[in-house]
Amino acid sequence: MPSSAPPTTIQDLPPTWARFCLGIERFLLHDLVLPLRHRHLLLACSAGSDSTALLLILHCLAPRLGLTINVAHLDHGLRPESTQETGHVAELCRRLGVRITVGRSNVARYARITGTGLEEAGRTLRYRFLFGVRRKLNADMLLTAHHADDLAEDVLMRLVRGTGWPGLAGMPCWDSARLLLRPLLYTPKQDLRDFLNDTGVSWSEDVSNADPNHTRNRIRNDLIPLVLLENPRFLEAITRLHRQGELDSDLFASLITPLVPQVDQSGRFLESSLLRTLHPGLRLRLYKAVIDDLGPGQALHNSLLRLDKAWKDRRREATLQFPGGKTAMINSAGIRFATSPTFSSQETSTSCD
Repeated sequence: MPSSAPPTTIQDLPPTWARFCLGIERFLLHDLVLPLRHRHLLLACSAGSDSTALLLILHCLAPRLGLTINVAHLDHGLRPESTQETGHVAELCRRLGVRITVGRSNVARYARITGTGLEEAGRTLRYRFLFGVRRKLNADMLLTAHHADDLAEDVLMRLVRGTGWPGLAGMPCWDSARLLLRPLLYTPKQDLRDFLNDTGVSWSEDVSNADPNHTRNRIRNDLIPLVLLENPRFLEAITRLHRQGELDSDLFASLITPLVPQVDQSGRFLESSLLRTLHPGLRLRLYKAVIDDLGPGQALHNSLLRLDKAWKDRRREATLQFPGGKTAMINSAGIRFATSPTFSSQETSTSCD
């Protein structure tokens, strides 16, 4: 790591990068309209360029916004160099005067026990650790360093899986249910690396990011370069798509929310007199809202279409099953939704987000 001290305030930065950090601040305060001032933030930091840049940006903004910053770092124990990377993050936090919480996990063992892939196992343990630290420190928000390149990868992965609109637009900037914030989601990865290079702050490369056995890596290293050849401004197009998806999500929620109180909460019952007044697209989203309200387990878009067709065909006493042991039974007055103790459906993914 360079011997010179890393920048700690906006005033320490060259003008170009001061404006860069202030742009992130405007995005959070004005675009997302988040009450960020005087908040306690927990930053998820690996030793990579993305989270290193996030730490430096938020640390420079902290005096302006009255922020308290903590860092959480999890060593997955998958690579020999992971211990060195932990030391790299800890040393940067020491030089910045930021408190860090370090955890260690055995991802390979967890993957064997659960029968999941290393990538999924690592993600599960990582978020379990991060949310645990956030609760322990009573931090207001957990921040991750997902950026525009990550967003593009996420959109393409969702497209491959068959995710519907507006979920196809990708991960949210702000997940209020989990108090999870992604401040860099519209910022290209190269900008973050240029920022670190110009401010003299180093980072570590994760060699596993080149492993073609992971779907995300194949999309990142093989597919996205081809897309960029066709459209060099593809990342800008993805961020526009994301903004529209966030607007449409809010719109759909505003249309669904007034309808939900009309559901008999004791029986989760939707009357046909209500359903007949709704556009088919709105009916599908209302079905999904009621099914989601019953508990874990997401419904496939095709299953929602089958339910709507069965209701329109007046298939009395027909019962459709959904993931999580949930059922929808059609009768003469409408559709009754419930949870069932027995369940054999094989649906495991979502496409009507």
